[in-house]
Amino acid sequence: MNIERLCNGIQLPSHVVRQVLEYEMDATLYENAKRHFGSDYMSFFEEEENRPGFRARFLYLFIRFAVDLYEEYKRREIDDTIYYDTFSDLRIWCMECKRQYGEYGLQEYRWFKEHLRLRLFRLGRLQFHPYAMKSDVVVEGKKIYENQIVLNVHIPAGEPLAADKVEASFELARRFFRGMEPVFVCHSWILEPRLQDILKSDSNLLQFQRQFSIYKHNPDSRQAEERIFQETLSDYSAYPESTELQRSAKRYLLAGHRLGAASGIKL
Repeated sequence: MNIERLCNGIQLPSHVVRQVLEYEMDATLYENAKRHFGSDYMSFFEEEENRPGFRARFLYLFIRFAVDLYEEYKRREIDDTIYYDTFSDLRIWCMECKRQYGEYGLQEYRWFKEHLRLRLFRLGRLQFHPYAMKSDVVVEGKKIYENQIVLNVHIPAGEPLAADKVEASFELARRFFRGMEPVFVCHSWILEPRLQDILKSDSNLLQFQRQFSIYKHNPDSRQAEERIFQETLSDYSAYPESTELQRSAKRYLLAGHRLGAASGIKL
């Protein structure tokens, strides 16, 4: 594996690939950064985020870290499709960084500690990583215990949340994490129960929501607004209306309602 092959595999735009390939860092500095991340990722983040041009630097370093991880993927007999799909998150968050900050790099760099520690994998449409429950929860008569290891589900941006692809992802996760009890937990705006007030019953989002039993609701979260409108504003009337979801959510907010987030479990 090399930088160019990985960048092409995750479909990074060619001009961003050039930026990464032309980034200058000598071998000693790179090895020191890699060692620092491996030994203490929190102090690594604190040190790196204070450097000039830290967003582009994080993109370069994490692409190289991912390249170096390829041999471990091979040793564990993890398919190349999973490797590229998992690190396609670098493209997703790089493009989001460009949208928000006007530069190609990574702002959500702390998120990638899971990918780079081989704890998070994208399996089809969804991402999964082992997660210790924070408290006891009873769902459908079954008790999930505090500190029990379950599979945390994340929903990458960029593709429709089609029901068949979602079910295929859950099946892939059951096989990939074989030996683990197939209990899935999700913390997301997509589990906000009040989405039922603005979406059609057969929408992909509600079909996904119905996979889970909601056990915690955060009505004050603004994650839904952030994901639907790509920003949060105090003046709801200023939100865009480019999609049907945006139009419905905007009407709902202007009518005095709120959209939060929730946590759910799927057995």
